[in-house]
Amino acid sequence: MKLLQLPTLIRRSILISILPIALGFFIGGLAVFILLIPSVLIKTRSKHTNDLFRFGRVTAMLAWYLLLECLGVLSAGTLWILSGGGLLKNARWMQRLHGKVQYRWTSGLLFGAKIFLNANINFPDCSPLRSGPMIIISQHRSFFDACIPSVLIGKAKGRIVLRHVLKSELLLSPSLDLFGHRLPNYFVTRKSPNSDKEISAIRSLGLGLDSDACVIFPEGTFYSKRRFAASLAEIEKTDRERLLRVQKLRHVLPIRTGGILALLDATPDADLVVIGHSGFERFSSFQDIFRNVPFTSPINITLKRIPHREMPANDNDRVKFLDEQWLDIDLWNEKIRQFV
Repeated sequence: MKLLQLPTLIRRSILISILPIALGFFIGGLAVFILLIPSVLIKTRSKHTNDLFRFGRVTAMLAWYLLLECLGVLSAGTLWILSGGGLLKNARWMQRLHGKVQYRWTSGLLFGAKIFLNANINFPDCSPLRSGPMIIISQHRSFFDACIPSVLIGKAKGRIVLRHVLKSELLLSPSLDLFGHRLPNYFVTRKSPNSDKEISAIRSLGLGLDSDACVIFPEGTFYSKRRFAASLAEIEKTDRERLLRVQKLRHVLPIRTGGILALLDATPDADLVVIGHSGFERFSSFQDIFRNVPFTSPINITLKRIPHREMPANDNDRVKFLDEQWLDIDLWNEKIRQFV
């Protein structure tokens, strides 16, 4: 995207200036919708009534998201002042304060999805996430599930400052841009011509992890049948044995191993946490959201913490071990959907 190619200050200025205008537009549209809905319902045939209410729900969710973005920018400004204009931004207490605000922001986004889209989430026991060091690998199916690790860490009520490996497209969110650069995160440029540089930057996130955690979404993008076929074709070129394992997957993409192996190398004493979920696939595009609103089935989340002593020592065995964990997540997805 051309906005991502602009200097940081210019990009942020443009996006932040657009925020209140966009928020006002959606709030105004929602107000008009509410005022006109009685007369529209009288004139509209019943088969179009559901589409009308879906439009209202999605509009309300977009307005809520933009409100959170505005609040996030204001919070970032307040924290900047508290940090002495950035002089204390790396202090532990300031990092934890940023992490708490990030938890409130991500929780707020999921709260909006529950209220406006009827997305009810069944959270697992989060107590295993109270202390690190941890490397967290999380399934990725939608816009919303990127919030899950932060929300789970927040619910665990520990003292962890969470690090993220995120795709650079998320810099288009002013809140994620501001908070993402104050916390020890890295925004990956997908399909970068310099993959060694990207892997090196990811490895650096694992250094000095101590009691904290780092999360990576090892699939790299949302699941689709086309992307799954492309991943298998890529693996077939280099590792036929691995192809036989991962071609059995039905609900997740094969793990891209470069980033996770770099993190494990950087922090060999970190436990591995595997997060899976079912239900977020209905959020994978605006078309899917509109078609499925209001959601009638719950969203389920599972997590598993694996002690570092159970991790193999060399990369080949680690890849096999990671594939086995991912196959378990895929099987869990298959089983949970039988009861939905």
